[in-house]
Amino acid sequence: MRGRRCQVPVRRLVTLGALSLLASSCAYYNTMYLARRYYDKATAGMPYVVEKADAQAAANFGKSIDYAKKAIALYPKSKWVDDAYLLWARALMGREDPSQTVNMLKDFSARYPQSPLKDEALFYLGAGARKARQYSDARGALEEFLRRQPNHPLAAYAYLEQARVYMALQRPADAAAAASQMIERFPRSPERDRALTMRAEALLAKGDHALAREDYKVLGTRADSDEDRFNLLLKEADCLEAGRIYDQELALLRDAMSHEEEPQRQAPLPAPPPPDPRNPNDPNRLIPQPLPNLTLTASNERWGRLMLRVGTVQTLQGQKNEALATFRRVLELFPQTGAAVEAQYRVGYVYETVADDLDRAGVEYGRVTKLSSTSPFSLQASQRLHNIDRLAQFRTSTGKDSVAKKAEAGFLLAELYLFQNDKPERALVQYDSIVHSFPGTPYAGKALNAEAWILRRKLDRATEADSLLWIVIHDYPKTEAQLHARDYLEAAGHSVPDSLIQPPEAPPPPPIDTTLTLTRPPAAGDSLGPRRPTAMSPDSLARMFLRAGESQPSSTPHHELLEDRRPKAPSDSTRAPVDSTRAPAPADTSRARAPAVPDTTRKGGP
Repeated sequence: MRGRRCQVPVRRLVTLGALSLLASSCAYYNTMYLARRYYDKATAGMPYVVEKADAQAAANFGKSIDYAKKAIALYPKSKWVDDAYLLWARALMGREDPSQTVNMLKDFSARYPQSPLKDEALFYLGAGARKARQYSDARGALEEFLRRQPNHPLAAYAYLEQARVYMALQRPADAAAAASQMIERFPRSPERDRALTMRAEALLAKGDHALAREDYKVLGTRADSDEDRFNLLLKEADCLEAGRIYDQELALLRDAMSHEEEPQRQAPLPAPPPPDPRNPNDPNRLIPQPLPNLTLTASNERWGRLMLRVGTVQTLQGQKNEALATFRRVLELFPQTGAAVEAQYRVGYVYETVADDLDRAGVEYGRVTKLSSTSPFSLQASQRLHNIDRLAQFRTSTGKDSVAKKAEAGFLLAELYLFQNDKPERALVQYDSIVHSFPGTPYAGKALNAEAWILRRKLDRATEADSLLWIVIHDYPKTEAQLHARDYLEAAGHSVPDSLIQPPEAPPPPPIDTTLTLTRPPAAGDSLGPRRPTAMSPDSLARMFLRAGESQPSSTPHHELLEDRRPKAPSDSTRAPVDSTRAPAPADTSRARAPAVPDTTRKGGP
């Protein structure tokens, strides 16, 4: 009986321990279940959110973080605590805090050396570093992840992240290669279209316009809506425009316009009665003239956007009249809309870039802000109008610095053609006119360097560019242009002898101003006044003289030296005359005292 009595409590203890362990495990699983549930709800079942999350998703990420923290705090010894830690870091990235994700995952392997999630943590470290714009760290982490786990379910996302990193680093060729790897190795991935889009963007930035257009064509066949299909068609037009294939671009745009509806004006509203000229308070004066009714559909708006693109192509082709007619048609059919603001801006652009009529371009740019002051085209119009005004000021400047002003005006006009109007050939002509207008001057050398830059960078004519740079080396010594030409040649792999280089002469120092006369210093005395006597011991005097470089102190007693330092009473010859008519003031015997002489019987300082 004793044995049986002993067995019952043991069984009960085992049962209670198992129940306690089971309850603890269930509580942990419930906490982690809620953490994962809110995370999956925020990401819509995807591994992570690539773009910026909305407000509702951010709230779900916050709840996931709270439950992950709770699981770590309540069950720190659990073998699944690394799962909660990684989920916490992933949710931080979704809540737009990627820097904290990077900080948490940098030491994940050291924190959990036996975790099977080390490689997965490495991927999210790369993704978080990319979102935190730490591109070097992101590239290293992603490459290491793909090396370790080339067939991991996250490998397709790793290639996408690699492509984004390379685009941020302005390496479009590597970005296109990474996107191609994803497309070829994971053809059934739900992110395949996203990879195709990224490859098309990389190819367009790289200069492979034909290949980029093919990708956009494929994406257009898979578009889910008319708006997406229309935007992809405009991307195709961008590829043709970047390749300067203007005829095919016009054909593509006009074919698309045939499938859209041109807006039709309705009958105008009845005009109000004319105001009475004899009555200044007539209320009809305050009634604006009504505009024709115009109801725009989505197809009408797409038609207007296509018309703007057609006018842009005509501008690039140099067809001034056709481009102006196209933009004015948009102004007529889309009054007081964003399309009208853009059309008015492009009218000024045509006069500036095609017609070379800067005065008329300034007038047209001025009308843009009247249509809208908040449109981005208004800001661009203001900037171009400012450049035109500066150019006019330089051209009309006179005086001793008129040569410099005219040269600066020439450079400004060339830069307008090159950087704003994208006309390198026209900028080349303008720089050449500066060379002929100011021969042998530093302005001509600077213009020749600019011509060489355009020939090499824009027109791919490196041999002609090098010839111009050698002309600057030989014909423009002692100028900054010669030094810059040497740097350009050496960057291209040429060797320039040092004997040909003559640095510019240093400017002469400014002349000394002789009009300012300094005050003559006093003949004697110190500006701080006479020194006051100080009591010093013989030892301190000896140390003072030894510091001054004397081998032995003077044999003169120190009290006599101090007497010599005291201010002397004026002599009879320099003393002021005494007024004999006035009685002398009685001496104050109560304040009279003997001169302070140190006690030489004491040892040490005072």
